[in-house]
Amino acid sequence: MTGRVTRRQFVLATGAAVGAAVPRASTHAANASGLDDLYDRSDATDLAALVQRRAVSPKELLEEAIRRTELANAQLNCVTLKHYQLAEAAVAEGLSGPLAGVPFLVKDLGIQLAGTPTTGGSRALFGVNAPYDSTMAARYKQAGLVIFGKTNVPEFGMAFTTESMAYGPCRNPWNLRHTPGGSSGGSAAAVAAGIVPVAHGTDGGGSIRVPAAACGVFGFKPTRLLTPRGPGAALGPAAMTVGHVLSRTVRDSALLLDLTAGYEAGAPFAAPRSHGSFVTAMRRDPGSLRIALNLTEPDVALDSECRAAVIAAANRLEALGHAVEEAAPGVDFDAVNSAQMELVLCQFSKGMHDLARLRGLTVESLGLEPLTLEFVRQGERYSAADYIRNCQATYAAGARVAELQETYDIILEPVTATLPPRLNVINYQDDDTHVSFVERFRKYAAYTYLYNLTGQPSASVPMGVSKSGLPTGVMLTARNGDDDVLMGLCAQLERDVPWFNHRPIV
Repeated sequence: MTGRVTRRQFVLATGAAVGAAVPRASTHAANASGLDDLYDRSDATDLAALVQRRAVSPKELLEEAIRRTELANAQLNCVTLKHYQLAEAAVAEGLSGPLAGVPFLVKDLGIQLAGTPTTGGSRALFGVNAPYDSTMAARYKQAGLVIFGKTNVPEFGMAFTTESMAYGPCRNPWNLRHTPGGSSGGSAAAVAAGIVPVAHGTDGGGSIRVPAAACGVFGFKPTRLLTPRGPGAALGPAAMTVGHVLSRTVRDSALLLDLTAGYEAGAPFAAPRSHGSFVTAMRRDPGSLRIALNLTEPDVALDSECRAAVIAAANRLEALGHAVEEAAPGVDFDAVNSAQMELVLCQFSKGMHDLARLRGLTVESLGLEPLTLEFVRQGERYSAADYIRNCQATYAAGARVAELQETYDIILEPVTATLPPRLNVINYQDDDTHVSFVERFRKYAAYTYLYNLTGQPSASVPMGVSKSGLPTGVMLTARNGDDDVLMGLCAQLERDVPWFNHRPIV
């Protein structure tokens, strides 16, 4: 699908099915500044260059991003916290950095912006303002990005769909009846809809890669601990969560990784850093790589179009000179599934009890969603010995993946087993237990979390649009510390199978 459907065409085709009134004025007609087409044609790197040449001002870009937010958000519900005045003040004070003046959204989870709440999609954190910028936010500001809002997430990021009780469902710009994935669903929807060219996300089990695939954008999970988590953030179970961005181009992702990666003072560990610049690596021919095509692990039902996207990617990679053959690491996924769930429950339960103490409340009085409270109660059941046993299971899985990567540079797999489901399908249901909920969402997203447990850099690369009009994507994973190799390969695929002009209905 190429080109861009006008807002009027979209309204006529789908407005009645959304269940709410949709603005009838087109985006182009509503924009008196004439920036609309230029903004659509530009990624963050382009917008920064326009600012540097004084072809456009940061104020004009911010106004355009806010205008787009107000138009699209009525349909998508992707931006839940609006920091327009803070952004306007930052622009008025003056900006510097490689991306000076580029509008930017951060996820409402895993980052702190001084003087604003990060609610994690939960009523438990309404009105609790951060006293300082987290390291990641500070690095974004140093880059010159203009942060003007936060994006929708499921409560505390505990789902692969973005449907919290606090803010309501976020909708997929390609089809408003479907999920944009989670937990960085709001960021993915905002990038896909053209509100911003790049937005912050976090990935603790696939939360960058799954929504990137669902919304047809590029999502890159760096090597574990390559980007900062704090200060003050717990590393979490096996340090699974890492922050980065979702973007329309690989070069924006590479540039943001150059600007944010690196050791954070006081952090207990640091990731191996690739040699040189990620932007340089992205521009470099990756050479001939050995690629393992894995369609057998884990043992889940794989949708035919998701399988076809992976096969198409394998064919393109072979045509580009890479050696592709079927291979799988032989991971014990029963042990990995159990370990991942128990580690998450342990850490989450501790975090909610800490939050309750901090606020002088009980866990029951925090106002948590039923599933979230169920997670807390289940996490209370496990001992320190259970935690250590599960960490050992993740190390065993890491050894199996590393053994495969002694032979292969890259592992090629699906991102998800199915196309993005409809809303209210994989979210919490009234008769759910934590087990039934996890079993249901793993039928959709069973592939990604392995590399959070084992730490490798992993990316979701768009591979076109399905027959039903929903995006498809594939996952590429490299060795720990080989983020530069992975970035270079993703850029090569982007040049070979361009996705920039594949745009959704919103």
